[in-house]
Amino acid sequence: MSKTRVLTGAALVPILLAIVWYLPPLVFALLAVGGAAVGQAELYTMARTRGARPLIVTGTFFGALVVFNFYRPLIPSAGGAVFLVSCAIIAVLTARLFARRHVEGAFEDVSFTLLGIVYVALLFGYQVAIHAGPPGKQWLLFLYLVIWASDTGAYYAGTSFGRHRLYEKISPKKSIEGLVGGTVASAGVAALCAKWLVDGAGTAEAVLLGVVLALVGTVGDLAESMLKRSVGVKDSGSIMPGHGGLLDRMDSMMFAAPVLYYYLRMR
Repeated sequence: MSKTRVLTGAALVPILLAIVWYLPPLVFALLAVGGAAVGQAELYTMARTRGARPLIVTGTFFGALVVFNFYRPLIPSAGGAVFLVSCAIIAVLTARLFARRHVEGAFEDVSFTLLGIVYVALLFGYQVAIHAGPPGKQWLLFLYLVIWASDTGAYYAGTSFGRHRLYEKISPKKSIEGLVGGTVASAGVAALCAKWLVDGAGTAEAVLLGVVLALVGTVGDLAESMLKRSVGVKDSGSIMPGHGGLLDRMDSMMFAAPVLYYYLRMR
């Protein structure tokens, strides 16, 4: 692990924890809107390497609406995110229809634009929903700590013991041993969270949830790696030295957050 990566992580982790713990839900939601916009910009930049021309303004506008809707429904009687995504589909197709562009490439332009809204903004917004719920700050910290433990455990276990490739065609460096190490680390952190952070969660429940979130987060990591590999880029961006882009840091969170949110809703 590079020195730059370690230093960046050491600086960002306490900042993010302070943001989650001390900021009111409205301010956190507005920051999430900005974060999702950065993630969409990274995705749209990757799309342009394939010759696509996403409708950046339209996609980012609807992405912001979708994320903020998780804090407070903009039109409560209209069905929330489903309504906004439906509007986005119609708006993106209409905007591309009347754009001063040749019809060739329309499929790719529309697809990448909507992917930015549904994959980045929609999944990003679940962190806002968790943060705004009771007791949202504790559970969102639980999510972050579990995923960070998974990433760290997987890195060190994979570096030290990795022999068997996990999914070589997508991520040649990831190993089964790394997955096991990351999952064990997540389970350990989840057990500590049950005792010191999350009220009302038993150790067994927290450990099982930590394992599930770690596994789902790994799938999210692989999914983003698939997108990057398909367009021939190593990182989604360069906003964080040593870590790549925002999507590179949030890919696991974006898959794990909906799982945690709906678990809490059914709990």
